[in-house]
Amino acid sequence: MTRKEIVLYDLRKRNYPNKRGDSFRSLQVFECWVCGVLTNEVVMGGSHGYGVRVICPQSAECWHHELELKVNLLRQPHPKTYKAELQQEIDEIKKRHKRQIKNDIVGSPDFSLRENVTNVRSFKSNSGCIH
Repeated sequence: MTRKEIVLYDLRKRNYPNKRGDSFRSLQVFECWVCGVLTNEVVMGGSHGYGVRVICPQSAECWHHELELKVNLLRQPHPKTYKAELQQEIDEIKKRHKRQIKNDIVGSPDFSLRENVTNVRSFKSNSGCIH
């Protein structure tokens, strides 16, 4: 199937493949709140119930787990100086892994229909990860 033949399902219409494990592309675009990557790949299922899941394509990487921890820390109340240090560490991790943070968009989705990914931790095991 070529890029032009790819079917993009509009999640609002609920007419998409719906069996656990089905994978398809959506009209909607999802952004990872951890690393900022964009994707329109959807997977049906999930470890905590059944439904639409959008998993960050980088979520199995150890650096992504480290980044997630720091982003979550930044959201907590801390002194300004500590928040500035955290932001600097976040920026450095993103800079160090810039080549790995690649969007996973197939077809011509509607970028105005942007939402957050539902999962920032992959279900794939990554040997050697310390997180």
